[in-house]
Order: sequence, then structure tokens, then C-alpha cells
Amino acid sequence: MRKVIVLLTIWAVAGHSAYGETQNKSYSLSEAVEYALRNNPRLAALHMDIEIENYAIDEAKGGRLPRVNLIGSAIRSRYDRPVLPISGSPFEGGFPEFDNPIYDIGVSFNLPIYMGGRLSRQVKIAEISKSIAEDALAFDRLELVFNLTSIYYKILELEKVLEASEKRVSQLETHKKDVELFLKAGNVPRVDLLNTETGLAHARHSALIVKQNLESAYELLKDFMGIEDVDAEISVVPEIMKRTYPDIQESREKAFSLRADYKAVLKKQKMADERVKLLSGKRLPFVNLYGEYTENSGNNFNFKEDWYVSLRLTIPIFDGGVIKTQINKARKELEKIKEKKRALRLKILREIKDAHLGIENARERMEVLSKGIETAEEILRIERLKYEAGAGTSTDVIDAQTALLRAKVEYYQGIYDKDIAIAALDKAIGKDGYKEVPE
Repeated sequence: MRKVIVLLTIWAVAGHSAYGETQNKSYSLSEAVEYALRNNPRLAALHMDIEIENYAIDEAKGGRLPRVNLIGSAIRSRYDRPVLPISGSPFEGGFPEFDNPIYDIGVSFNLPIYMGGRLSRQVKIAEISKSIAEDALAFDRLELVFNLTSIYYKILELEKVLEASEKRVSQLETHKKDVELFLKAGNVPRVDLLNTETGLAHARHSALIVKQNLESAYELLKDFMGIEDVDAEISVVPEIMKRTYPDIQESREKAFSLRADYKAVLKKQKMADERVKLLSGKRLPFVNLYGEYTENSGNNFNFKEDWYVSLRLTIPIFDGGVIKTQINKARKELEKIKEKKRALRLKILREIKDAHLGIENARERMEVLSKGIETAEEILRIERLKYEAGAGTSTDVIDAQTALLRAKVEYYQGIYDKDIAIAALDKAIGKDGYKEVPE
């Protein structure tokens, strides 16, 4: 009994430790991306799409192979039928046996010899379709990495903003105590205390909103990572990364060779062209080799063999314009894909331009705002001294604290907006920095 209690205690402690580790895991950006690439359900579904396309290729290849079937029938009719086809002259003993019903069992085969090139094109289309599925997976990987990177940096930004907001609340609480002391001493009017309480309430409300936004950001991060435990508590840790990026001209050149969605639209164009050729092949003759081997019998079940082989030629002459309509439809689809390709090129160029502008804008903001924080801190220090000396107002102190918080918020936005803009440029180029991560 004592051993059982000890084992249960160890199990409970170990289980609690494992649970705690799961619930309080900290992730760097690389760790979060690695986890997401392994656990995101959308990527798992896209992997299955590739497997499905493999089956489609096998199906298309199977169309070029012979069909072999086991056949059989039992026929009862009003009049007796020959067990075997009539052959030779009845007067020379060639008249067959008649019976009712007739039974037969055997094997048939059908081998397509020439189908106007349709069979080989079906294989080619299936292979292109698989390649498109692989591009879709690659593109969604980049989308996931970008979205996760964006929310990761947004969380870091919100944590800095929350820290600054809570510091502002603490400063206002201290300022309120000072105002209360000055009010008791009769050095300031009561309106100063009311203004301070109003500013403190607003600061607490702002901090609460930031905290709620931070919690929502973490929930979104868990969704991207594929964490199913809704009660899991995770955190992120800053990761120092050397982020370099090409100039705008090099970015454009790389994008059209790396972007998975651009590769996919090129392949869709090729596949649409193959479909036009496949449908055009319906106008050509078809040649099939047919054959059967059967054993036939009447009621006596005395089976006798029969077989035939035939080479069949089919030439389409008139089909009511169906083939022509199908070809015209396929050609129009090809034209539509070409326009989609052109639209995607323009979109890629715009995304690259926007990303470079975002990087430059964030860099300039950081240079300006870093000096703005120093200025705002100095102004707050001066306003506090003025208020303590009776030369300033409580409103001036509150305004200085608000200006300092705003300067910090804008500075943090500039820092992480630059990282997000670089991530957006990587996505616009089609650069996958996590190819080495197994899925």
C-alpha cells in the first residue's frame, strides 16, 4: 500500500510539472515558427492535398494500362438460343447446340492504343496539379511565418507599451499623493486633485485596454501555432536576429523567381494550355483493342470455350458542337489565367514597394522618436520640479506624463514596425528562412 501511495505521489508531481511546463512555455520567434510549422492544421491539410495529387497522378497513369474484368451472365429468353455462335454449315455438322437459359463466364480486356494524345496529357496535367499543390503549401508556409512574425513583434510592442502604461499609472498615483499633501497644506486648489484623479482613471483604463489587446494577441499567436489547449499560458522572449534585406531592384528580381504563388500561376497557365490540347485531341480518331475469353453453357452446364479479339477505330464526326464549346471554354480559361498572372505581377511589385517604404519610414521614425523620449522625460522632470515649487500646475505634470507615454509608444511602434516591414519584404520576395525546419 505504501508503494502505491509513493507511485501515485510521483505521478501527480510529474504530471503537475509537465502540465506546468506546457502551460508556461516561453518561445523565441524561431521556436514559435518551428512549433507552428509542425502543428498548424492548415499546413497539415495542404500536405494532404499533395498526397491526394499523387493519387491523381497514379489514376492518370492507370488510364494508359489495359482494363481486365471478370464477366459472367445468365440469359433466359422466350426461345432457345445457341450456346455458341453458329460457325460453318449446318449440313456439315456445324449447327450449334441450343438451350435456354444460357450461362457464360470469362475474362474481358480493353487496351487503349491511341486516344488523340489525351492519356499522356492527363498524366502531365496531374503532375502539374501536384506541383501547384506544392507551391500552395510553400506560399501558405510564408503566409504563416509572416503572420506569426507580425503577431510576435506586436506582442513585444504591446508588452513594452503595457510596461510604460503601468509606469505612468504608478507615476500618477505618486503624483496624486503629492497633490493630496499640497491640498491639505492649502497650497493647491481642489481642482488639481480632481484633475489628477481623472488623469489616473484614464491611465488605468488605457493600461487595461493594452492588457486586453495583449491577451488577444497571445490567443491569436496560439491559433497560428496550432496550440489546441485554450487554457495554455505562453509567453514570448525577445530574440536578437540580424535581419538584412536586398535593395528594391534586387527584391523585384528575386520575387519573380522565388514567389510560390507566382510559380503556381505560371503552372496554372501551362496546365490550362495542356487542357486546350487535351480537348482538341477529342477530334482525333480513337483506337482500342478489345477482347474476350468465355466459357458458355446451357442447362447441362457443359461449358464450351469461345473468344474474340477486335481492333476498334472510332472517328468523331458530329457531336452537336460539344467538343468545340469545350475547347472555346478552355481557351477562355487560359486567357483569364494570363490576366491573373499580370495582376499578380503588379501586386508583387506593389508589395515590394510598400515593404521598402515601411522599412525606411520606421527607420526615420526611430531616429526622431529616440530623441523625443529624452525630451519628454526632461520636460516631465521640469514640470514636476515646477509643481513641487508651486510654479506649475497639476495639469502640466499630467500632460507631460501623457506626452512621455505617447513618445514611448510611438518609439516602440517604430522599432517593431521595422521588423514587421522586413518580414513583409521577405514574404513579398518569397524568401523562406525556415526551410530547414522539419514539418
